[in-house]
Amino acid sequence: MKSLSMMVAATALLAALPTGDFAGIGSSAAGAQEQQQKPKQKTRKVPAMSLDVHKRIQKAQEAMDEKNFPEAKIRLAELLESTRINDYERAVAWQLNAMIAYEQEDTPGTIRAYEEILSYAESIPEALELQIIFGLSQLYYSTEKYDLSLEYVKRWESRTEIVGVNQLIFIAQLYYTLNDYRNALSYAYKAISDAEAVDTVEVKESWYQIALSSHWELGEFANVRDILEILIINWPKPVYWTQLAGVYGELKEEQKSYSITEAAYKQGFLDDRPVQVVNMAQILMARQAPIKAAWVLERGFKEELIEDNVDNKKLLGQAYLVSAEYAKSVGPLTEAANGEEDGDLWMQVGQVNMQLDRLDDAEAAFANAEKQFREDDKKTKAKKNRSRIFNALMQRSGALIELKKYSEAERVLNMANRMADSSRERGSVRGWRDYLRAEKAREDMLAGR
Repeated sequence: MKSLSMMVAATALLAALPTGDFAGIGSSAAGAQEQQQKPKQKTRKVPAMSLDVHKRIQKAQEAMDEKNFPEAKIRLAELLESTRINDYERAVAWQLNAMIAYEQEDTPGTIRAYEEILSYAESIPEALELQIIFGLSQLYYSTEKYDLSLEYVKRWESRTEIVGVNQLIFIAQLYYTLNDYRNALSYAYKAISDAEAVDTVEVKESWYQIALSSHWELGEFANVRDILEILIINWPKPVYWTQLAGVYGELKEEQKSYSITEAAYKQGFLDDRPVQVVNMAQILMARQAPIKAAWVLERGFKEELIEDNVDNKKLLGQAYLVSAEYAKSVGPLTEAANGEEDGDLWMQVGQVNMQLDRLDDAEAAFANAEKQFREDDKKTKAKKNRSRIFNALMQRSGALIELKKYSEAERVLNMANRMADSSRERGSVRGWRDYLRAEKAREDMLAGR
């Protein structure tokens, strides 16, 4: 907006200046557009410029052309100190001051010069007065004085004969900034409609973005969906695909949301969005396609599209686990468990290792689970902690029995028995003890002991 405001300062040069060839905002922005007609402006009688002032203005302009702004300022200051110049000539001098401020990127200076010009409004053409008023609205917007910006734009709009699409879009942006989304939509759609009515004006992507954001703020997701579909057709950017998937989710059209996300992934639109790649995997898990989720995550790790962190490793391990790819699941699950204080995850690692007949790894995992559950119990004396400890001990004793480490298994079962607080749990311990003794007796018999 700063560059736009400075452009206004440059293009609003008084028509009477001898060397000025700048077009006014109203005519340049709306010349090829369908216009919003207003009552015709009355003609003002503008005072004449004396030959002496004309020469002094030319000297100031020449200094400006040479980028000698200090000299130009001195000449204009001397001219403004004169008591023999009329209001029109003062307005011209202040307009040149506005030009200098523009060149030096001095927004406050440009505003001051514009305000000075308005103090001589009755002595300048009304069309130019309106250009200055609109320019002030833009300048105040660039300095984040939005209420003043709105005040000036309303003043301009109530008097101007024509409103071009550029002005409509500026007003839409102003209302959006002020959280007046209804008015923002009204002006944005008016600009789009006017531009579509003629062949020489191109509808801009940013115009739809104002409407998109306004509808989103108002919670009008059906309208957001419609605009996103227009944006995807005309400006097929990855962000619009992911936003459209999200909007379908808001509209409870989950199948369409999944389909849009998958289409975006296959086109590579998610490759620079780690969260979206992981989201794609989660969607595939939800759609009962865990092996596809695993493939997405594997590619993500291999091509460094996603972070190599605990959560993503855990998701990969679970995707393989649900796919019954136990050998592939145990690695990422173990990595995740090592990086996370989660006894339940260690239990899962232990169970997968038991399934794979990796008994040493299973026993170690159950031991880690027991340790973590005991740590949890120190923090919160919840009943579930005791139950978890008991289950970890029982699973660990089972692995130890399979490893033929009977003494160690007996010790762990004794610990489990002390944790038991129901007849069912004590019955479980007795059952494992009976199994342990039977296995030990069978082992002794085979060994001839």
